Amino acid sequence: MSEGIIAQYGFLFQRYVFIDTAISHASMDLFFTYEGVDDIDVNNATVDEDIALVSTPKNTYLQVKSGTVSKECWAKVLGNWILTDDYEEGAFELICENELEFDISDENTIETVYKYFENGSKKDKRAIAKKVYEKLFRNNSEDGVRKVINDITTGCSIRVCSMDSIMESLNQKISETYCTDIKIYERAKQSRTERLLEYLMTEIDAAIRDKNRYTLTFQRLMDIVGKVKNEISDEKYIVDTSDIKKKKKKEVEALLKDSDLREIRQLRLVKNDPGFIARELVNELLYKDFRDVYEEGGIEVSNIEDDAHTNYQDTMIELDGNPTPKDVFVNTTKKEIHSSIMPDSPIYRNGCYVYLTGEEIDDEKQITWGVENE
Repeated sequence: MSEGIIAQYGFLFQRYVFIDTAISHASMDLFFTYEGVDDIDVNNATVDEDIALVSTPKNTYLQVKSGTVSKECWAKVLGNWILTDDYEEGAFELICENELEFDISDENTIETVYKYFENGSKKDKRAIAKKVYEKLFRNNSEDGVRKVINDITTGCSIRVCSMDSIMESLNQKISETYCTDIKIYERAKQSRTERLLEYLMTEIDAAIRDKNRYTLTFQRLMDIVGKVKNEISDEKYIVDTSDIKKKKKKEVEALLKDSDLREIRQLRLVKNDPGFIARELVNELLYKDFRDVYEEGGIEVSNIEDDAHTNYQDTMIELDGNPTPKDVFVNTTKKEIHSSIMPDSPIYRNGCYVYLTGEEIDDEKQITWGVENE
């Protein structure tokens, strides 16, 4: 595996740990910072006269490491903690994917860490070891430096968890805390969870793009939770289709290579234009996303598709004679599909009609725009 992929995986692991930490410990008196003083900062908050958040002891600093943690890596972790302003009062935690292959309290490990910092005198000024050397060695005896190393080593905690366990924890906590109002459609809980994670990831991306740290307050988290609750529930499904359309284009490109798909064959009869076919396939994928959420647990999807097929039958009666595939498509897709859940949009309406032209659809519900040549 390339170093680039490994590095990107590490950043992704750190992000999910950040979100899991925030979800797990969310409260009015805490705020969470991604890439703050440490990989993740959990700060106690007070409110000053200008209603601005101010961190106060006791703050918690988390280092997040995917892959294997070597003794040198461990020394850098300790160095980051020593460089915090409140290292004597702060709480420190290392979250890593794999068990450490050494005892952090062992004398040999302590000696390795001490030598690493001592050799910082020869390092570039930007190196962690150099900064620790400047902070500790100039004003402390050897025993004083070793005491700092020992105190932080003894007081810190180490938690080992895999990416899978982090994701399982997140899904469970979000479902149990922020999806209790969903009683009918279990898949809606998963969709709401995914949407919440997407919004948080997008905000982290925006902060990094602007070269800023990202801070999540309790109020901001509640704002996002309120937004996803309003978008996905037992009674409602709302998505930002402009954003999702961009993501679906790659799926459509793959589908277009499969000319045997009945949906594509039928759309070609309507208009043999790649742009038109791609657009309608995107609509179908968006409808499928909606369908996946509400297919189990109720009869709403069945009613939607029954209504759509009835509209198609009405169109065939209205047109009579020998209508063209384009006539059938245009006159069918302009008919509304009645639903209390599905968004009232031609995107989902067209997507439903195109979905019903699929090969796997039962004969009694399948839609045909035109007769295909053998």
